[in-house]
Amino acid sequence: MRKLLWVLLVAILALGAAACGDDGDDEGAASTPGTSTTADLGLITPGTLTVASDIPYQPFEFFEPGSTEAKGFDVDLVKAIAGTLGITDVQFVDQSFDSIILSIKQGRFDMSASSWTITPERAEEVAFGDPYFSANQAILVQEDSTVASLDDLEGQKIGAQRATVGADLAATVPGAEVLRYESADDAFNALAQGRVDAAITDFPVVAYASAQKPSLKVAAEVPGNLALGLMFPKENTALVEAFNTGLETIKADGTYDEIYARWFGEAPAS
Repeated sequence: MRKLLWVLLVAILALGAAACGDDGDDEGAASTPGTSTTADLGLITPGTLTVASDIPYQPFEFFEPGSTEAKGFDVDLVKAIAGTLGITDVQFVDQSFDSIILSIKQGRFDMSASSWTITPERAEEVAFGDPYFSANQAILVQEDSTVASLDDLEGQKIGAQRATVGADLAATVPGAEVLRYESADDAFNALAQGRVDAAITDFPVVAYASAQKPSLKVAAEVPGNLALGLMFPKENTALVEAFNTGLETIKADGTYDEIYARWFGEAPAS
């Protein structure tokens, strides 16, 4: 009987030690330095990245006819970075450009990708990630126009999208009447119909429009090399830092170059 009790006691102690050992291993796995989950990123809906964007703004973001799935350079860029963070569900939501900053501040979206030029004024209200693109502004005119610079637009009608750097630039032209539109496409259509003499916005967008609309041409680039950045709520520093790291990752492994070439037909400048 004493031998049986001894065997039972040893068995009980062994099971207890094993259980304690399992608990210790689990705690170590959960606290391994350098690991993170999408739960750490403060997403509105866990596992889903909700992105505000003014669509269309080709080739950065747009919908193909009959489709509700956003495409474009910004779209592919955000999805690639999100993939490095383990986020596979990325939802782009169409919003008017001049309402997005307020929506980001109110926490209605996790971020915005809409070819945002990083400016001190905007940076007072929202956070920006590291620059991911550099662009000049450009002037779009009708094919038979003689306009070749900003100076040639003095006293003329200029179309631009509301709340953009292009609209601000147009306002610096002496005597010019600046007509501000809901979207860049609206400004381009006004130009094609002769309601304005020129339209101003980011060069890649102007170049894309001129390729799609044979009646329009690029009159000139306006040097500036303005930095574009992804936009986030100021308080979500974890998401900003994660996206900065993700941007570095896709640049290092060649994914960024592939996306750039897909939409602009050439490798990015060094």
